[in-house]
Amino acid sequence: MASRSAHALLAALVLAVAGASLAATLDSRGWHEGKAAANAARVLDPFPDGAPSLELPPAVARRIHGPTLLVYFSPTCPHCQHVAPELAALAAARAGSLTLLGVAVGSSNPADVKAFRKTYGWTFDVITDTDHAIGSAMGATGTPSALLVHDGPDGALVVDDMYYPYSPHTDTLVAMRLAPTPFAVFTPGTYQGNRACAACHVAEQEAWLVTHHSVAWHTLEADGKQDDPACTRCHVTGAGQPGGWDGRADSGLVDVGCEACHGPGGPHDGQSTDPSTVCTGCHDAEHSIAFSYAKGLPLLDHFKTVELTGDELRAQRVALLKGEAPRELLAFADAPTVGADACKACHAEAHASMSKGPHAHAMATLKKGHADGDVACVRCHATSKAGGLPASTLDGYRTDEGVGCEACHGPGGAHVAAGGGTDTIVGLGKSCPVCVVEAVCTRCHTSQWDADWKLDDALPSVRAEH
Repeated sequence: MASRSAHALLAALVLAVAGASLAATLDSRGWHEGKAAANAARVLDPFPDGAPSLELPPAVARRIHGPTLLVYFSPTCPHCQHVAPELAALAAARAGSLTLLGVAVGSSNPADVKAFRKTYGWTFDVITDTDHAIGSAMGATGTPSALLVHDGPDGALVVDDMYYPYSPHTDTLVAMRLAPTPFAVFTPGTYQGNRACAACHVAEQEAWLVTHHSVAWHTLEADGKQDDPACTRCHVTGAGQPGGWDGRADSGLVDVGCEACHGPGGPHDGQSTDPSTVCTGCHDAEHSIAFSYAKGLPLLDHFKTVELTGDELRAQRVALLKGEAPRELLAFADAPTVGADACKACHAEAHASMSKGPHAHAMATLKKGHADGDVACVRCHATSKAGGLPASTLDGYRTDEGVGCEACHGPGGAHVAAGGGTDTIVGLGKSCPVCVVEAVCTRCHTSQWDADWKLDDALPSVRAEH
């Protein structure tokens, strides 16, 4: 009962947030109002009031000549270990134009530092902050942190940018700061990853984090499909394209990021891509339900989080990662259902077989649990009276038929009126495109409510009922 209450509370919160968004003023795309690239001024000029100076111990300051990235780290810090290969690659790629200088925290064991450098290929110098003077001067409060500095004409050290913390894929931001202008790194056909986009597009990045695009790779790993090329191509950015996803799970191009829709470099390389032209490359008939650009566009609201509190945003993100967030794009067409009996005329044998199966008796099993009056439970034990998003009240469900034909195939009114046809109903026949079937099934067969359920085991019994 406690888990059911938690589920109901989470569902209520998601609906409340969705309701608040719907009450807001939306534009013709179904988007909230917002300012694009609101942080661009900060990226172009990180210190509008003048670059700060850095007072390092003299022995350390004398080692800095030209652009230098001071990396404050701990050899036992897992976050430092995670970005260590990136920093090694950055040092190699920028040799001659950028110097990296590692600063190990004062408590570091010399043997740990030596092992860390060997493991991650740090060939640049590392010093240990034994008296904590360097970290104090840097104002570093955590690891890894980094400052990009250079020596000024008067010998003073000038701070060009700070990366607190130094997160994965920050190397692109360092490159942007080293270039004559940050946008110089956006050369034609070059993918940069969301980290680069988020430097200016803060609101847009935050909104992306509560879309299913942002957990595309996570869903593959959850299903063990991260090594299947047929799946990965639509769960990463730039698969098969020059400079696109390179096959690594820790790449900055996993998930469906900004450049999956806007093209490499977005509009900043002079080769703008019309986002409306790329959706159907993945959202085709085999992988989506009744997809259209108009159906998907509101779900990509770039400013959908501007009116959310931190707790609301966190709740939506957690729901996504747990697989409990609404999957609006996979909703059936918003049309009335006609009931399973309407299918009997043409599909008598399948109807008779289904009538004996567990789906048809789902409401009966629910009543035994005394939860037939809880809409959060009924939605998975009965057929909705219409397609679209799940109804929020009991009168929105056909409780007399349990999980009927249209619960899996979508509203059948157009199919009945046309006398059949594969283009008037969602077909889940012999080909059984996994993306669609699994999406339909896992709306209810979740890890929370059916922990032992597996698609491959369930499909044969459902096919047999047909």
